[in-house]
Amino acid sequence: MPPMKLLTAWILAFTLLIAPTQPSVVAQTPGIDLFLDRIESDEFPVIQIQLSAWDASGLPLTGLTAQDFTLQEGNGIKFHPTAVEVDTKTDLRVILAMDVSASMQGKPINDAKVAAARFLENLEKGDQAGLVAFSTDVNPDPAALSSQREHALSTNLLPLYDTIEALQASGGTELYNAAAKAVKLLEGTPSGHRAVLLLSDGKNDPANIGDPEEAIQLAKEARVPFFIIGLGSTIDEPYLQRLAAETGGLYRPAPSSSDLAALFSDMGELLKTRYVVRYTTTLPADGRSAALSVELNMRGETANTEALIETPLIPPTATAAPQATPVPTSTAVPVSAPAVAPPAEEPQEPEPVFNWGWAAIAGAAAIATIAYLLIRKPKPKPEACAKCGYELTGSNGPCPQCGESRRLPRSAK
Repeated sequence: MPPMKLLTAWILAFTLLIAPTQPSVVAQTPGIDLFLDRIESDEFPVIQIQLSAWDASGLPLTGLTAQDFTLQEGNGIKFHPTAVEVDTKTDLRVILAMDVSASMQGKPINDAKVAAARFLENLEKGDQAGLVAFSTDVNPDPAALSSQREHALSTNLLPLYDTIEALQASGGTELYNAAAKAVKLLEGTPSGHRAVLLLSDGKNDPANIGDPEEAIQLAKEARVPFFIIGLGSTIDEPYLQRLAAETGGLYRPAPSSSDLAALFSDMGELLKTRYVVRYTTTLPADGRSAALSVELNMRGETANTEALIETPLIPPTATAAPQATPVPTSTAVPVSAPAVAPPAEEPQEPEPVFNWGWAAIAGAAAIATIAYLLIRKPKPKPEACAKCGYELTGSNGPCPQCGESRRLPRSAK
């Protein structure tokens, strides 16, 4: 090789050797998602929508405004809502559905206990939580609860802490029955934000136990979303993804049980971050259902969801029929009767008017006279000494002239 080409090759090799390498870019699935939880028409024609929104990583979207939403009713006209607020009043009702099959033994079950306990610690006052810890022999009846693994919804979370702490991993994975039972425990509960937070590391086992469609159908009818964490690589990921997607929830994979605490925390923040969207509808109050489309546009990405509005039946207010103007049947001018002068009224004596001013003056004078007579001191009676006749009126004791103690009225002397 000629010297110049050899030198060029060495320079090129050295340049490639010392050149900095570009960092690898982890591809993330772009997109946002939207779940419409409830529509209320109690203040018709004002409609109130409760919904949640999150990004591709499952974190709640914050700072949404009315301009981020576009609504469309049955008439096809698109418009923005009148107000969008963060919902701070609606309590959360959540069922923890935790896989405690034999494959969860050791570190997975311990990490799951810690993650679930921290999730409960972050609930607000008034929130309710329940538990379905499942492996084998799940009773699908919501009224039949195993005290060692299951709890109905309650604001008293202390029994849940104790039950979760005592959980042991064993048996199979009756995923289908457990998911359906979790929804049943939320059916019929009072209004509130309802959801199932499900953790599983396997597939339905035994495979012929339960119906995979039951939980999906029940959740769609009750509008209960599934927020699911799939642990490890032996899970039935297609089913878990479908269960979350068709119920309006979210699926997140957890490669290791060490990821559970962070994922439970993210799910908790997502469940607590909800929006209330308000607008005034133009639909008539005829008791019929109408389609409503909600579109969220943020950061160049779009999410859509649809639901039905149940309008109330308000009968129209009855109004009185207008009085018809009588039409004259004849053009003849009616003859009026001669006017009769009313009889002259007789003069009446004016009624005496009571003068309250003079009455007050007279009353005050009478009161003053009575008070004077009551409080004045009587004049002393004229008295004289019975012996020498010395004037003793107004004095006490014996006569200063002669020492006589007897007294007589002056007139008696």
